[in-house]
Amino acid sequence: MELPKIKWFKFIVPRNNASKTVRYMFPVFLSALAIFGASVISSNDSSYLKLTPSKTIVMSEEVFSIDVFAYAHVPVNALDIKIDFTPGSVEIIGVDKGQSVLTIWSQEPKIESSTISFGGGTYRRGFIGEHLVATINVRALKSGKTEFAIKEANLLAGDGKGTPVTISRDAENIKQSFIIYDQNNEPDQISAELGLKINADIDGDGKVTLKDISSFMGAWYAGSEVYDFNDDKKMNFVDFSIILAKSFIGTGG
Repeated sequence: MELPKIKWFKFIVPRNNASKTVRYMFPVFLSALAIFGASVISSNDSSYLKLTPSKTIVMSEEVFSIDVFAYAHVPVNALDIKIDFTPGSVEIIGVDKGQSVLTIWSQEPKIESSTISFGGGTYRRGFIGEHLVATINVRALKSGKTEFAIKEANLLAGDGKGTPVTISRDAENIKQSFIIYDQNNEPDQISAELGLKINADIDGDGKVTLKDISSFMGAWYAGSEVYDFNDDKKMNFVDFSIILAKSFIGTGG
């Protein structure tokens, strides 16, 4: 019996310029990504400390908080900080270190007449990037203006030598001012007495409403405009806190 003959077919896969383009574009993409990554890393080439308050306009007897952050551009495994504040105008309720990047405390938070100091380190070689160090819980007391500022700080590299790490002394990060008001002194009145320029009336209708807040949020996300209410040369959560407080009392400036 004769077996049927098998016919073989030759399949030709077309080659086009698209596959070649993809083949060459991939390493180009990786190179561009590497350059971008390098630029991001090099843009943060110094370490810093900063104070980030939950709000900057508070009523007497109101409790607010101040987060203390540390950014390290090289591995840091130990730090100590001393913060000064205006005595008599606030009461330091305590210092929360439950979420701190520090795991060993060489100096437990110490609260004196006008200073807060603490320090510690980590078991690891060190941390890189921005991390929470501690949260200071505060009760507002006397109406007027009060201030918190980092006066002394040390960061040590986790290189086994305790090499000091240079810290940026950017005033807008290490100092925060607060307005405390009571039933007899509204924020606008205190602002005027202290010579502070806070005008949150974006649309100029003489009052701060949801419309102004909406404009602020849109500009914040889009980066189209900068509404800097406290003249610290940037638009951030502090300005957001100010416009919210202004909307509560209704006036803008």
